[in-house]
Amino acid sequence: MAGRGNTATFRDRLEMSTTWFIAKEYLKRLEIDFEEHGRKTFSVQPHRHTETNVIEVFPGKNWITLTTRLMDMTKLPAKARKTAYETLLKANATLVEVNFGVDKKNCLMIRNTIPVTGISYDIFNCTYEAHLSGIKFFFDKLHPQMTDE
Repeated sequence: MAGRGNTATFRDRLEMSTTWFIAKEYLKRLEIDFEEHGRKTFSVQPHRHTETNVIEVFPGKNWITLTTRLMDMTKLPAKARKTAYETLLKANATLVEVNFGVDKKNCLMIRNTIPVTGISYDIFNCTYEAHLSGIKFFFDKLHPQMTDE
């Protein structure tokens, strides 16, 4: 039994490693600046201007996830936070490629996920572009609604 556990762990690390190499290769092909953080994440410097500095790319066993922190929700008064949550729920209902949420540090974030099964450079590129468009949409349309209170 112990041997099977070791084989499964090795297989999981191998799949994770493969996903990491795929993500790294696609980031290189996009010709954007990025930093590696071990074999866990990449910090991407967007190739066009956004209001945020870093997009985090997390290669996992079954998914590659792109996340970006957009705003600290703790700085909003309670009434403005309620409005922000409603605005985010409505945006999530209308947007297809991205979704907004709040992370464990109470920061509003945008997230995209790409299933590893069937991944291609074109899918990765489209998801990355959707992420950039989502960031722009947030700062152009949603952020003003949340901070005008």
